Amino acid sequence: MTIQSPDPLIIETIERVCRAEIHKYQDERFYNTVPRPLFRAFGDAGLAGLSVPESYGGISASATTCAAAFETISRYDLGPAIFLSVHTMVSRLITGHGTLQQKQELLPKIAAGELLCAFALTETHAGSDSQALTTTATRNGDSYLLTGSKCYISSAGFADLYIVCAKTADTAGSGISAFIVPSSTPGLTIGNPERKMGGELSPIASLFFDQAPLPVSALLGPLHHGFKVALSGLTSGRVNIAACANGLSAAAIESALKHLNTRQQFGHPLADFQGLQFMVADMYVKLEAARLLTLKAAEDLDAAHTAGVNNKLNTKLSASVAKCFATDTAMAITTDAVQLLGGAGYLKEYLVERYMREAKMLQIVEGTNQIQRMIIAQEILADTN
Repeated sequence: MTIQSPDPLIIETIERVCRAEIHKYQDERFYNTVPRPLFRAFGDAGLAGLSVPESYGGISASATTCAAAFETISRYDLGPAIFLSVHTMVSRLITGHGTLQQKQELLPKIAAGELLCAFALTETHAGSDSQALTTTATRNGDSYLLTGSKCYISSAGFADLYIVCAKTADTAGSGISAFIVPSSTPGLTIGNPERKMGGELSPIASLFFDQAPLPVSALLGPLHHGFKVALSGLTSGRVNIAACANGLSAAAIESALKHLNTRQQFGHPLADFQGLQFMVADMYVKLEAARLLTLKAAEDLDAAHTAGVNNKLNTKLSASVAKCFATDTAMAITTDAVQLLGGAGYLKEYLVERYMREAKMLQIVEGTNQIQRMIIAQEILADTN
């Protein structure tokens, strides 16, 4: 198997954009928004087209490069990494399942950063249980009428188009279809941004559809097979969330080390105390393990893409392992970072309390870690039958 290393030029570009741009939006004036100038800056650097083919103006980055990209962005701020990760997942879905007309019309604008994409699957009573969806798309002549609601949708109110999953048949275990829904669609309204623990630059809100008309051409993938379309994006999405968790862990360790080397007690810097050294060692070991699992999952995705129909790799398993371990690790590392800063760690003036709040989110999104453990168990048990 040929391993694709992260593209150093892309990562260098991301570092440059993050250093120059993200700090401009890290205050309350921009919280609960997707700052459009920031997204345009990503687009100008080519990063809005990470998963878009070069033939449509993207850079067709490997999964390993994407993972390195999202770890890098998350070291500066988790919010932009989340909204760009979702955008990247949607562009990958359109690339993989879209018609030629959909690709030609949308992908160049997505890659250029003209269109921000979002993904709408979750409902009040349908999160991981996607078969419980109640949003419907009813055929009406040459169109579909979309009725229902979605909640906790990243970038809602700021995205230009949404991939929306809705019931198109009552058949048990199927009957879900995916649709490309522009934000300008009549009958679509958006709720106020939710007040969250963290991720201030990645807002979430609800979508409401009141017989919103969609042309038949809005269907993404085969009719009644939208659940497979959605699942095809979740695997890569989970790898990217694992990478985001690693970036958060790295930032927390960096903050803790800075404090340990500057804060003095009993005439010595805190870094001289063995008990605290052991905590730092454990944090570092956990992060290195999480990075290796994330890299393996990304390499599996790249290898599976190369193998095509001959793919024998269980990317679903490796993605769930990476997502579960890396996000649990981020929760542990950020909590220890708060402890290492002592009283300062509890103050908003310092960053580690924010890292801890945001790590909790990563244990929930893209399938809770309890769901990941179910997937892991099911996959390894299936291999023994």
